[in-house]
Amino acid sequence: MSSPELSGTRVDWKPLPATPGAGATFSAPVETTRGASPYRLAKWKGEPGSYDRPAGMPWDETFVVYKGRGRLRFADVVVELEPGVVAELKKGVPYVFEIDEMLEKFAIVTL
Repeated sequence: MSSPELSGTRVDWKPLPATPGAGATFSAPVETTRGASPYRLAKWKGEPGSYDRPAGMPWDETFVVYKGRGRLRFADVVVELEPGVVAELKKGVPYVFEIDEMLEKFAIVTL
């Protein structure tokens, strides 16, 4: 699935495994010149729905939302997501990602 981006380039969106009860999500790698490194850069987009991650993710991730709206729910904190918001997900911390409007983010993932 390719789509034009604001930069004028085309992004090769790849579908990710489905989450029960949620819409489709897609990821696109961002090429770097660093070769094999302990982090990666990626664009991500998700359709409206609720993405429950009871075991968190197997990596740390910091991202900035550049399109869409939603929220991250942790045990005792809710982070409203909209363009310009920067959020951090810590490895293994449970959360629920709720998307109200197709959401796109740019992420730095630390393995």
